[in-house]
Amino acid sequence: MKFDEELVKINQRLKAGNTKVTIECTKGGLQLRATLPLKPGDTEKTGRSKKQYKISLGIPANSDGLKTAEEEAYELGKLMARQTFAWNDKYLGVKAKKDKGITFRELYEQIEKRYFKTRKRTLKSENTLASRLSVYKKHFLGDEVINGDRIIKKIVVINLPGARQNAIVVGRMIANFLNIKINFSDLKLKAEKHERSIPTDKEIIKCFDFFRNRFENRKRLRQEFQNNWKIYQLVYGFLAIYGLRPREVLNHPDLNWFTSPENKHNTFKVHKSNKTGYREVFPFVPEWIELFDLKNVEAIEMLKHYSSSWNNHHELHHRVGVISLNFKRVGVAFKPYDLRHACAIRAHLQGMPIKAAADNLGHSVDMHTKVYQQWFGLENRRKAFEQTFQEMNENEKLKDEITKLRKRIAELELENARLHLENKVF
Repeated sequence: MKFDEELVKINQRLKAGNTKVTIECTKGGLQLRATLPLKPGDTEKTGRSKKQYKISLGIPANSDGLKTAEEEAYELGKLMARQTFAWNDKYLGVKAKKDKGITFRELYEQIEKRYFKTRKRTLKSENTLASRLSVYKKHFLGDEVINGDRIIKKIVVINLPGARQNAIVVGRMIANFLNIKINFSDLKLKAEKHERSIPTDKEIIKCFDFFRNRFENRKRLRQEFQNNWKIYQLVYGFLAIYGLRPREVLNHPDLNWFTSPENKHNTFKVHKSNKTGYREVFPFVPEWIELFDLKNVEAIEMLKHYSSSWNNHHELHHRVGVISLNFKRVGVAFKPYDLRHACAIRAHLQGMPIKAAADNLGHSVDMHTKVYQQWFGLENRRKAFEQTFQEMNENEKLKDEITKLRKRIAELELENARLHLENKVF
């Protein structure tokens, strides 16, 4: 009913705009209906030069499809109004045939339109497409006609597991667009485990002041940039305490809630347009909120402006990169994402249930155990063992105390019974 109501509203808008195009739903697909010049080779019984046609553009009958169909209807209406409409492959319905001979370069120019044909245009989907276009441009762009063998050949020459996996994702997208059947499961490379130095709590605390120190020592820094260290330092604090992704701090964070007196547990609310949607995050190290002065009014106001003043996903992506760049510039020896890994490890050492830790970090339990804790490291294993042995020793001490107390209780009971008997005798 909701779909039908929306379809009626769209047709009403098209009519009000004098578009002279309507949208119809037939057999799970959406079609455009309009009176157009005769198709090549077509005739009209009355001898007229125009005829009513239904045009199928392969748009699915769902909410996202309705949005795409409305855009196509307005586009067709403009062509009709300007009298520039012409029957091309798109409107003749021979698109699939053309796809069989399309080159990688030609498809690259069409990807954005194809991609958003069946999904909503959101910050998340735009960012996903941007990353895939980057991979496409690096590994697939060329003038060869696309087929299954050529897609596979472009993938197998990539020897790095991560880059190979990204290329497989893009290869699968290409295959889906062109209805090419390929088994990508055999193309994956086994990921090699690389050593990664996860910062300790002492290192994290030590690096916090690096941002202020560097900016204060820069004599030629322009006046409007002299206090920017407060933004970068504040972002550093959020990453260290909450294990957030850098993008989550810069993509419309709810800082009013963070500073609100009602926020008794000092939670951080991640905006719904981020990678894994909305979530409310508890601090992994609550005592650092005061240590890092995380609720500093001036810094919070600066971050509010900085995190809401970008206009598109390109600008947001750039700002995330600037955060990483400033880690290097001020001399922080680790990357922003390492603070997230540190929180995952800290949660394990704190004895936090895996599900709770995974939910707080905004990923699955499988991701938490397979990816993040692979950086557990020798030092953290030592801490875990020492903590376990310490708990075991404390348990043994408690057992000894309980045994002694039970023995003492038995002695007191005997003493009490003896005194009771003596009182009876006298």
